[in-house]
Amino acid sequence: MIELLLDGFVNVLVPGNFIYLLGGLILGVVMGAIPGLTATMAIALIIPLTFTISPTQSLIMLLGAYNGGIFGGSISAILLATPGTPSAAATVADGFKLAQKGQAGKAIKTALISSVFGGLFSSIVLILVAEPIARYALKFGPGEFTIIMLFSLTIIASASGKSMIKGLIGGCLGLLFGFVGMDPVYSIPRFTFGNVNLSSGINLVVMLIGSLAVAEILIQIESVARGRTNAHLPPPMTKDDDRLTFKEFKTLLKTLVRSSALGCAIGALPGLGPTLASYVGYDMAKRNSKNPQKFGEGAIEGVAAAEAANNAVCGANLIPLLSLGVPGDTVAAMLIGAFLIQGLTPGPLIFREAPELVYNIYSGLIISNILLFAFVMLTYKFFTNIGKLETTVIFPVVCMFCIVGVYAFNQSLFDVWIMLFFAVLGYILMKFNFPPATMMIGFILAPLFETNFRLALLISNNSYAIFFKSPITWFFWGATLLSIVTIARGKIKDVLAERAIDKELNNI
Repeated sequence: MIELLLDGFVNVLVPGNFIYLLGGLILGVVMGAIPGLTATMAIALIIPLTFTISPTQSLIMLLGAYNGGIFGGSISAILLATPGTPSAAATVADGFKLAQKGQAGKAIKTALISSVFGGLFSSIVLILVAEPIARYALKFGPGEFTIIMLFSLTIIASASGKSMIKGLIGGCLGLLFGFVGMDPVYSIPRFTFGNVNLSSGINLVVMLIGSLAVAEILIQIESVARGRTNAHLPPPMTKDDDRLTFKEFKTLLKTLVRSSALGCAIGALPGLGPTLASYVGYDMAKRNSKNPQKFGEGAIEGVAAAEAANNAVCGANLIPLLSLGVPGDTVAAMLIGAFLIQGLTPGPLIFREAPELVYNIYSGLIISNILLFAFVMLTYKFFTNIGKLETTVIFPVVCMFCIVGVYAFNQSLFDVWIMLFFAVLGYILMKFNFPPATMMIGFILAPLFETNFRLALLISNNSYAIFFKSPITWFFWGATLLSIVTIARGKIKDVLAERAIDKELNNI
């Protein structure tokens, strides 16, 4: 195995192959950083170029674009409160707050180091345990996935902030919007109001850009109307504002390992993807933190948790893809297409038919993470300088990118109107202190929960025993109950602490 891996490194570093990997990575970072132009779109643009190149060149270029695109979304999330990709949505809360304190450099470097850590972690896991993990992942059926989704829904309560009621209302709104479109079982339109454009549901990218990016622009327009037209982001005040110190990295190490492991677990399960991984990683970091109240106010731990988790999915997605021929998400499905173009079929036989190619992919994934670190370290100052522009300059440009990006995603003007609807809704939620993250989580989980719940009932002839059938379901039932108890205890402590403070103030 070691010899094949070393040969893989040599093959990838050959100039003829290396240039494709670097080109894919740069394209991925740039497209990931532009709202609406996601890593998926970068891969879609690259695939037509792969017809005339070798399998190694094709696949490492696509993986470079995937890796770069997932990280690229965090750049705009930190600097503009606009996640370039859905998987960077969880990074906005703390990343943008850090940037507003003059610590944009620290936030980007934290995101970069966490992304590279998560990517390398999942690459090692992929190399060592691809086949055993993929076999275990096959044991997850609709019943198991339903309980996993139920467990994931508890994140809504954790992300609610000070008001549990507002958080739950936001989560319910997300669930409601997630049900728009065709019924997943009977293919009957729901909540479409006779509009054919809503038959395929509401696109996550469109909703995300509207409720987070354009809503933030509306907030800034309000600030300008009140006479505040300073630089969008302040410059760093000290050296430490522009870097992640070794002491800070040491405190993040446990979070990085935990989030990377969670990202690997979620990436190995088909259908979940990096967006859910980032929220789960962020939630787990908040629950295990000694200072959970800092999350959402500019905690580097929050940025690290989200970015390590979503980038760990990149390598883990290849576990079911290479071992079983089963795509983990949309990007993995597109990678299957790239294999087929080259006359290869991913699955157990590929380890016999093309072992050199498999190890070239492993090596390319590792090298792409190292290249990502080098490229961003050389160019991050260019990105941070964007934040020094005045709000009257930067936000009209961002607004233009949002509209063009949303339109380009499906070439649909209707998507632009949907984006504007969510922009107004997001603005209202922000003004009344509703946490936007809860609506995102509800929206992401709604179709996954409903599809698996209904499939489980169809398979079991409407017997609810399927949700208690296997050890996996029992494990996640226990995790769900533990999560609810933990959240309840935390909320009670917060209420008691607030009452104690109020009492002291009244005594004064």
